[in-house]
Formats: sequence, structure tokens, C-alpha cells
Amino acid sequence: MRLMVVRRFGPNLAAIIDEQKATPRLALAKDADGFLTLDGFSRLVQSLQYFRDIAQSYHADPIIVRATASLRNLANQQQVIQEIQRQTGLEVVVLSGEDEAQIGFRAVQSSICLTQGWTVDVGGGSTEVVTFNEGRLVHQESFPFGAVSLASRFPVYKDLQGWIHQQFASAKWLPRMPLQGIALGGSARVLARALQEEMDYPLRQVHHFSVPTVVIETWLNNIATMTPDQRRKVAHIPKDRVDIIVPGIAIILALLQITQTDQLTISGFGLRNGLLLDYLGSEPAPVFSSIALNSALTVALRNEWPLHLAMHLQERVAELGQAVQSILGWTPRAVELARTAALLRYTGRNINMYHWDQHTFYYALSAPLVGLSHKEWVEVALIASYRSVKRLQKYWNPYSSILSRPELVTVRQLGVLVRLAELFSPPLMTGVERLNVQQSNKQLTITVSGTGISNPSKDLADVAKDVKKSWQLKLVVPGLIS
Repeated sequence: MRLMVVRRFGPNLAAIIDEQKATPRLALAKDADGFLTLDGFSRLVQSLQYFRDIAQSYHADPIIVRATASLRNLANQQQVIQEIQRQTGLEVVVLSGEDEAQIGFRAVQSSICLTQGWTVDVGGGSTEVVTFNEGRLVHQESFPFGAVSLASRFPVYKDLQGWIHQQFASAKWLPRMPLQGIALGGSARVLARALQEEMDYPLRQVHHFSVPTVVIETWLNNIATMTPDQRRKVAHIPKDRVDIIVPGIAIILALLQITQTDQLTISGFGLRNGLLLDYLGSEPAPVFSSIALNSALTVALRNEWPLHLAMHLQERVAELGQAVQSILGWTPRAVELARTAALLRYTGRNINMYHWDQHTFYYALSAPLVGLSHKEWVEVALIASYRSVKRLQKYWNPYSSILSRPELVTVRQLGVLVRLAELFSPPLMTGVERLNVQQSNKQLTITVSGTGISNPSKDLADVAKDVKKSWQLKLVVPGLIS
């Protein structure tokens, strides 16, 4: 069970301000006839009362309660729902397996750039599998087993492994050798955190963490032989997951093997995020067509720095980026990453105006960004905080296992782009209406036009040196620098 408290601050825009979890293990709290036991009901009500009290302390309204297989599979479902409302005042709506799959998929769709493949959401009592093509849902299926229900049923890993493969073997709708395999839910998140701990992975973000199938297979074979206490101490698995992690990951691994998927991507966004999207609705349309840009905009909206300045800088980066893209051999995605970084450029200034770059870098790495691979995430943070090549090197060093040194060349170029765009944007320069960019004979000429243009920043000469070293172009701004 999980609680998510959200603050809404605009159309389609919300921020998660608190999260809590409880583990009543309802899949194991049924009698032989499928009725929820009195002890199980007592644990459920206690958890709901705890969640309700937290929500009310925030003055949250409405309090939305949705249930999945834990209540969906109960023989006395209606009786349980009525008694919950009587004792807690909370109205529970039970989702169908189809609804659960669609809502979870929508969360993934909103936070990862999808092409073709499948998603799996392993719950306690059910598993939802969705296939997609060109980012759109193609097929969905809810399987009546999950991490909790299988843990007590199959104490021997080999028996569990064979049984799960049998369940998926007849699913002819599953794609073979897909481009993407994505897992969401508690088991997937625990897997990501455990592997990151084992690898000493520098970016501690679960969302969009990717791992080869062969690594998962080796890891699962290893922990399957451990005692619960060893899993907690050696494999970094939380205490409330040590007894159910093996079946949870076995379900995911079976799908990877049957579909011949080489790599798994973890989604930190799941059912709760999908429910939030449903509540927020789809109108008005997002500002950008890019998932990453909309994500950065949401982060910028939460920042105290004036949003119009961040938006203006993003627009100037887009203008200059498109003008020099072909000259420097950048991809459209590279310019998009620079625009994303521009929206985050000022986030560190609220913490410290003098060391803003350091705070911007770590803020960007910690912010709830989506639509970015982990390599792109580090790139965006480095671009957003770019101030000099020396500082760039310093911030990059701990993340060199994610982003290689040759890739740092383009990152620096994009950092220079943001820095250059900043000089032609308010508050450093006002009155600029248009930039005319021309390149010839290793010279980049930027002609500034507008009304009431303010004096240029004293940093223009310094940025010109950066352009010369990074872009291999001499910067000329008629009337300002030659």
C-alpha cells in the first residue's frame, strides 16, 4: 500500500510533497474460501487510518483511494469496502485488471520515450503486462499472480521459475526481440536500488535505470540461494521485501527471457502517477511536445526564480541552437537537451548566488525529471550548470562511468550554447528581438536587432574565448565585439 500527497499548482501541474508506504500483505490474508481474514482486515484498516491522518494533516482534498488485486480477488469484497468506509470514512474504488494495466502504462508513457516493446507491473496479487508499438498501447493482460501470492506457493526457486515460464509461454501476443522492456512497481524499484548499491552506481535515480538481462539473471540466481537475512545484509534488499523479492524478479526475468529482450529499463512511475494524471486531466495541452522539456518546466515552476526568464532563455537557446546545429554537427536531440538544461539554469541561484552552478548541478540530478536516459540526465545537469571547462570537468568526474570523456566534448559545446544564449537574454541583455547568425571562414557573426537594447554583459569577451576553444569559431557581434 502506498500514499502519495500532491500539491497542485497549475493546470496539469502538480508536485509530490509526501510519500508513505505500508505492507499489510493482503494476498496472504485470505482463508481457504477467499475471504479476507479478521487479522488481515484489521491491518488494512490500521494502514488506511494512518494514511488518512497524514493526508488530513496536509488538508488534502479530495482523498482518492483505489484498490487493486488485493481487494479485487476477495470473495467478500463488497463487505470489506463497506466496512472500510464505516470505520475510516474513505470511499474505496476497486480497479479492474484492465484499468490497472492502462493506468500504469499511462504513467510510463508520460515519463519515458516509448518506441516498441512491453511493460510489466508486478503487484502483490497480480501482474499486469502491456505491449506497445510507436508508444501506443496494443495489448494488455492481467495475470492472477504476484510477488506475495507466489512467495508462499513456491518456496523452491526452480519450481517457481518453471511455473512462471509456463504462464507466459502461451501468450503469443508478446513481442519477440522488442526494442524496450520496462518494469514498474515495488519489485522493479528494489532491483534497481540493490544493483546500484552493488555497482556503486553514481546516479541514485531509479527512474530510467537500465540493466542487461544477463546481469539480472546472475543477480537473481545468487539471491535465490540466500536466506532472508543474507538478502537484507548482503544484497541490500529492504526488510519488508526479503521474502517476496525472488518471485517478483522471477516474473520480470521470465518475460525478458521469453521475449528475448536484452535489457530492462526501470520505471519509477507507476499506478499512483497514472492515477494522478487521470485526476489532473489532459486539458490544456502540455506546453511542449517533448516529455523532457515539460518535465523541466514543471521543475522550473516550483523554483522561486521568475519563470519568464527561464522560458526566455530556453527560447534563445532554441534559436541559436538551430542556427549552429548543422555547423557543429549536433543532433536535434542535442539541442532539445540544451533547451531542457536552459529551463533548469537558474534553479541553484535560490540556494547561493555565488556558487549557483554547483547547486544547479546537484539540483538537476535530484529533481524529478523524466523523458531522459541516465546519460542524458547527467548531460542536462552538466549543461545547465556550465560555467567553465574546469568546473565541468570537476562535476563530470564522479559520473564518468555513465558519460564518457569523448561525449563530454559535445556537452561542453552545448554548455557554451546556453552560456552564449544567456548573454542575449534578460536579465543580462534586454530589448533583443532577433538574432541573425551567419558563419563563414571559421567566423560566427551574430547580429543583434531590437529596440532599446541594453549594454552587453562584461562576460561577452570571456564567452567569445569559450566559443573559440569549444566551437573552433571566432565570435563576432557587430557593435559589441569583433
